[in-house]
Amino acid sequence: MPKKIKRDKNIPVVLLEDIPNLGNYGEIKKIRRGFVAFLLRKKKVIVVTKDNREHLEKMKLIAEKNREENLKKLNELKEKIESLVFETTLKVGPNKEVYNSITKNEIISFLKQNGINITKSQIELEKYIKERGEFDININLGYGIKSNLKLIVKERIISQ
Repeated sequence: MPKKIKRDKNIPVVLLEDIPNLGNYGEIKKIRRGFVAFLLRKKKVIVVTKDNREHLEKMKLIAEKNREENLKKLNELKEKIESLVFETTLKVGPNKEVYNSITKNEIISFLKQNGINITKSQIELEKYIKERGEFDININLGYGIKSNLKLIVKERIISQ
């Protein structure tokens, strides 16, 4: 009876882009077969073989250089965001009932006015803001870099 060949459940691959909860561009990771098949169809990984290992090492060096440049740009962006103050108002009725709230969309439009493009998923806002005061809004820029945007909310009483 022939011996069974033990196949490793994990396959070494190189990431072709940053994948959340997995790794960054150029990293070599061992991933389960099914997930590798999925990522191959999406063209997000390359399987590591003896033939392409040298090419992948060169690619990894280029990725490190790009990562350093991205980190520098993100740190500059972090400083720019932290220098901004977003002042806005809430519409409040005569009996102190709030008619609107501050949402991620309003924060994104404020940042776009200041030349900063981010997505909704980068803003860490647990719930909409429906009260006046000062708030620090956390913004995840990537590569573990987070920035705080200062938000000042005032009330504007509207009459019926």
